[in-house]
Amino acid sequence: PQSSSSLRDRFTKLFFDVRTFHNAAPSQARDSRLSQWPPLNVEKRRCMCHHDPHREAKMKRRKRRSRCLLILLIIILLFLIGNVIYLNVRVLSLMNTSSPLSTNPTTQELSADALQCISQYTLNAPSSPSSYPCSTCLPALQGVPSSFTSNAANAQDAQTISNAVQFCGLRAIYETANSQGQATLGNGSWSQTVNFCTWTGVACDNSGRVSSLALTYPGMPATLPNEIGALSDIQTLTVVGGNTIPAGSLPESFVNLTAMTTLHLESTAITALPDTLFSSPGLTNISTLALLRNSQMGTSLPTSITKLTGLHSLLVNSQALSPSPLSTIVNSSVLVASLQTLDLASTSLTGTIPTSITTFKNLTQLLLSSNNLTGTVPTMPSTLKALQLGGNLALTGAFACSANTLQTCSFAGTNVSVAGCGVCQ
Repeated sequence: PQSSSSLRDRFTKLFFDVRTFHNAAPSQARDSRLSQWPPLNVEKRRCMCHHDPHREAKMKRRKRRSRCLLILLIIILLFLIGNVIYLNVRVLSLMNTSSPLSTNPTTQELSADALQCISQYTLNAPSSPSSYPCSTCLPALQGVPSSFTSNAANAQDAQTISNAVQFCGLRAIYETANSQGQATLGNGSWSQTVNFCTWTGVACDNSGRVSSLALTYPGMPATLPNEIGALSDIQTLTVVGGNTIPAGSLPESFVNLTAMTTLHLESTAITALPDTLFSSPGLTNISTLALLRNSQMGTSLPTSITKLTGLHSLLVNSQALSPSPLSTIVNSSVLVASLQTLDLASTSLTGTIPTSITTFKNLTQLLLSSNNLTGTVPTMPSTLKALQLGGNLALTGAFACSANTLQTCSFAGTNVSVAGCGVCQ
């Protein structure tokens, strides 16, 4: 029985092993094919367990700075966009208003250069006067047809054109000056603002046009620039130089100053005046001409002086004149009716005083002292109030007052005897 039990146990174990063999093999095969798990990449994060006030303040400042820069950028962009919009509207409005002015197609519209110059003078020049492109804008604006500027509908733009043209004419004077001249002019607001009527030495009329200009050394140009011809409405020009400046000849555009009535050039190195300066279409409205101590101006006066129908005062002092112009002036049929003051003192005059001087019915002052006049003194006009003949050693004879109109009189340094004139010395 024990052996049978042992045999039975062996068979039982054999059958059990055989039965479980097929189930174990697939499981082992499946286990052998399992892949290894990938490593877990867990991001390490800094622990914010500790409070850092310095770091937080720094972050706040950085955010505030970024916010300010963003706001500034937005403001700049808005300004640029607004500027572009304004320019476009401005140009379109100018083009629309200029088209119906004239039936002539060449004057219906402003040129593109003129439009741009008007806009630049309005928008940019007030903040940066020295950057305004006068070299291109001055000729462009001077070329604007009168049919545009005279039209009442374009009054505002016409005024802007006039202002820009005059500004460029005056700024050229500043730019032509040397460093000392620019410093002096700059102290008088020259080229510092577009409001040229406030510049030292500049005077304007009620329409904003330059009516008077006074330049005094050292605040003056080395030479008178050609752009000065842009001051077409100027009536009085006074230049008192430093003996060596301004120098050179008058610019060609000087004849454009046709509204001028007073020209005063003193102590300059300006060379001889053009002979036709006072003929049409030049300075035909001159009533006062003063040429004093201009060493480089030569010894002759322009012959066109005798054609000035409105010349009231002629003053030439301390610059030699040869040949003597006294006879030409006194015998002028034009000046005989208008001349009131004739001052040719210290000009090296020679010859005699023409007897035709008595025909000058409006002459009130005759100043011929410190010359080389000879002969006797003729009868003077009854209108004469001041007579200065001192310093002419070769003058002789007797002088008798024909009327009591003389208020000042001098024969000092002559051989003339005076009778009946208490005011004469």
